[in-house]
Amino acid sequence: MAPELHGIVLTGGASRRMGRDKATIEVAGRPLARRSAAVLAAVTAVAVEVGPGWSGLPSVTEEPPGAGPLAAVVAGWRELVRRTGEKRAVLVLATDLPDVSAALLALLAGEPGTASVVPLRRGRPQPLCARWSVADLERAAAQLSAGERSLRHAFGPDTVEVDEERWAPVAPGAALDDVDTPQELARRGLAPPPDGDTWVGLGRHPLPAQDAVAWATLPRCGAVVTFMGTVRDHAEGRDGVEELVYESYEEPALARMEDVVAEARRRWPALERVAVVHRLGPLAVGDTAVLVVASSAHRADSLAAGAFVIDSVKDTVPIWKHERWRDGEGWGTGARPVRSL
Repeated sequence: MAPELHGIVLTGGASRRMGRDKATIEVAGRPLARRSAAVLAAVTAVAVEVGPGWSGLPSVTEEPPGAGPLAAVVAGWRELVRRTGEKRAVLVLATDLPDVSAALLALLAGEPGTASVVPLRRGRPQPLCARWSVADLERAAAQLSAGERSLRHAFGPDTVEVDEERWAPVAPGAALDDVDTPQELARRGLAPPPDGDTWVGLGRHPLPAQDAVAWATLPRCGAVVTFMGTVRDHAEGRDGVEELVYESYEEPALARMEDVVAEARRRWPALERVAVVHRLGPLAVGDTAVLVVASSAHRADSLAAGAFVIDSVKDTVPIWKHERWRDGEGWGTGARPVRSL
């Protein structure tokens, strides 16, 4: 932890593509703004919000409102200086990063030196999850006063860029992926899709079983079948299982999950809504690893389709399980190559 740093959570923005304020979206029962504030609080001494006050932190707004992220960063820094009487480096965190972790922020905060530290995602700098130096914050304020609104010139030549190879060991690959649309929320396993009757997702948060059941329950459906695969405390020859870690090639996995649902619909045309959401990352005993929900007018269709979907997901989707048990660790028992449908 680097207590000498201050923090800024950015919760403003129009959220036009999302259709609602992203800061209020709940992840595992907590709004993104409050989750962001908690993550930031773990690695900073003092923090403020720039936005309408969703995070629970002291809040300010940029001038003029809606002037963009450069204005928001400067407004937050000026408020921190006003509150503390000190100019310190700042960790800046946008609220629309549901998978960002305190460990990733601690890595940025702990980088030696006084320069700004910016992580890269797919080779691109991520200034809204970064450590900003005092020099660069002053540069940003001067640029804002001169009429600049973009972040592209805010960082100086001494900025340290942290590539994915360095930060990946402490954070999931999606840690710096923001959520801008309802479709992205659905594919991250955070919320049902805004339209259509198929929901497939891969997420690193507790699976939204109640939301999935509510989404699949339609007036014309007399049956809603739910399967929840949970982590048990043993596997074949492995007593005292303590943790599972699921990893995946996410885009191929999502595509295969969609193929599985399409095949289920071909076999059982009376199916209405189908949800398939799988957890990634570490899970403890009792956690839900996979969720399948299928609805139809009559139970025979949803029962048969639900069984087919979970069996096909286990057999054909590129998701792998690593187990840690009382006497060791290794890949899950019964592992086999992914096969075709």
